[in-house]
Amino acid sequence: MTRERIRFAAVGCGRVFQRYHLPCADERDAMELVGLVDADVERARSLTADRPQVWTGTSVDRLIHETRPDLISVCTPNDAHAEPVLAALDAGIAVLCEKPLAATVEEARRMAAHPAAEKLLGVNMPFRFHPLLEAFADAARSGAQRVDFSFATPGNRVWRACTPWYGDARRAGGGALLDLGPHALDLLMTVFGPPDVEACEVDAPGVEERVRLDLSFQGVPATLRIDRAARRLETSVTVTTADGDHVLDLRRNELRRADGTVQSAGQGPELAAISAYFDLVTGAPAPQPKVTAQEALEVQLVVESAYRRARTSTALLPQGR
Repeated sequence: MTRERIRFAAVGCGRVFQRYHLPCADERDAMELVGLVDADVERARSLTADRPQVWTGTSVDRLIHETRPDLISVCTPNDAHAEPVLAALDAGIAVLCEKPLAATVEEARRMAAHPAAEKLLGVNMPFRFHPLLEAFADAARSGAQRVDFSFATPGNRVWRACTPWYGDARRAGGGALLDLGPHALDLLMTVFGPPDVEACEVDAPGVEERVRLDLSFQGVPATLRIDRAARRLETSVTVTTADGDHVLDLRRNELRRADGTVQSAGQGPELAAISAYFDLVTGAPAPQPKVTAQEALEVQLVVESAYRRARTSTALLPQGR
C-alpha cells in the first residue's frame, strides 16, 4: 500500500500511544494523523489541541466512516483489541495491534483467522528487531546448553497507565506473563523455535506480578523469570554454551560474548516493530518484515499453556522481595 500521504488513526490514546505510536507516526512525512478514538474523548482532544483538523470521538465505526484511514493503531486495554482490529480488517484497513493479541486465546484466534489478517495485521512485539539479535543468535544457537531470560521492572512506579486496567483480570486477561511475557517469548521463539512448556509458577492467581516459566527448546532447558514489581530494571537473556555465557542485555543494548568481547548497539528496539510496520504500509525502501498475527497467536498459546500449568500447580512464588 503506497500513497502520497498515509491517513493514520488510532484507537486508544493512553501511554503506549502517546509514548510510542504517535511520535513514530509524527516523524514520518508520509503519515498524517486524521482521527483518534478513546473512551475518554477529552483525552483524545487534549492530544490534538494543536491539530484542529483531527477528528476525535468514541466510536470506531464513525472513525472509519468519517476519516477513511489507511492505517490504524490499536492501543486499547487487552480486552478491547478484537473489536477495532476486526472492524479495520473488515474495511480493508491496515492495522497495528499492541501485544498481546487479545485478552483471551479465543479472541486471538478470531483475529488471526480473519481472511485479511495475513496481509493487513501487524503486532507490536519489538525485541526480535533488536540490532544485536542476529549476532546473539549466531553465538547462542550452536552448542546451547541452557537459556535464562530475566525480565524485571518496577512496574507502576515507572509506568502508569492512564486507566487502572492492568490489575483487572477480566480486562487484562492475565498478569505479568501475558503483559511482558510476549516480548521475551517472541525473542526466544525467533532464535530457538517453538518451546515445550515444562512448568510454571506465579505469585498470585488472576493477575500475577512474578512468574517463573520453565521451557524446553528441542531439549535445551530454558527459564523465563518475570518480576513486574521489582526494585531494579533488567531485561537480559543468557545462553550457556561449552565456551561460557553469551548475554544479550536489552536494557544496556550490549552483547557480552563468552570470550569477553562486548558489542554495543546505539539504540534499543522500543520503536522497532512500530517503525517496521509503518515503513511497510508507507512503502519505505527495504522495510523489515512485520510480526504477524499468527506469530503473536503462537506466542499467546505458549502463555495459555503456561497458565494451565500454573493453575494445576500447588506452589505459589513468594510475593515481594
